[in-house]
Amino acid sequence: MKKLLIIILLFCIPLYFVKGLKSTSPTLETPAAPEKQCEIYVKVNDKEIALNEYLVGVLAGEMPASFHEEALKAQAIAARTYALKKTEYGKKEIQATTAHQVFQSEEKRKEKWQAVFSTYENKIEQAIEATGDQVLTYDGELITAMFHASSSKQTESAKNYSGHDIPYLQAVSSIEEILSETVNFTFTQLNEKLKQQLSATAYGNMSLARNNTNRIEQVTVGKVVWSGREFRELLQLKSTDFTVKWSAKGLEITTRGYGHGVGMSQHGANAMAKNGTTVEAILNNYYPGAKIEEANYCKEVGKQ
Repeated sequence: MKKLLIIILLFCIPLYFVKGLKSTSPTLETPAAPEKQCEIYVKVNDKEIALNEYLVGVLAGEMPASFHEEALKAQAIAARTYALKKTEYGKKEIQATTAHQVFQSEEKRKEKWQAVFSTYENKIEQAIEATGDQVLTYDGELITAMFHASSSKQTESAKNYSGHDIPYLQAVSSIEEILSETVNFTFTQLNEKLKQQLSATAYGNMSLARNNTNRIEQVTVGKVVWSGREFRELLQLKSTDFTVKWSAKGLEITTRGYGHGVGMSQHGANAMAKNGTTVEAILNNYYPGAKIEEANYCKEVGKQ
């Protein structure tokens, strides 16, 4: 009997310790699910869409998809920066016109590109994806990333354009093929657009004053004075860099460049990219002093 009891104990005691060891051994924790990335949505045309989807429409509307990939990347970073600053990270609506940034819907893009829609759509999406969440900052704040189609040898400064001196919006060199256009106005058309009743002789004695970037700063006809910017807007000229030729029929005005001239020249960016310039160097040229940084969407979403 004693032998039987000893045998039973010999089997039970090891099992007890094994069970105890199993119960006290650490359990493997289930890996935590990856943290969900914060997203920014932009309200445009009364519809909220994800930021990257919005940027596809902006690049399609603002820059030819045929441009070099590095130019498209520069446009993506500038457009992302502009949108986030203008909307305060999605809190405010943004206009889909040149008043803010031109935005083209997918339907519009298909209509415009037709057979090459997929090619251009993919090219733009890749440029946006390649720039991640990159934005332009100055002193830790998003910059006002202004851009325009074309300059004439150099860009315009913010001070000349608006009267406000902005460190990263200075006049800089822009080597590119200059876009030019010649338009003709009769004296009747000029008076209608300028809301005046000036004579042909008065227009013949027009005085043009240029600023330090060779753009028209002031236009004087008789006793009437306009800023170059006002004159351009009233006549819907392509730029404020223009020359005027008088004739008995009216004025022939030839413009150089396209747009307000401030910030990045899109044609200039494309010319630089074709010469092997990187997106970083392109942006450093047109926004001197600005830094390329990653936007912290989660931090900004948390403030809302």
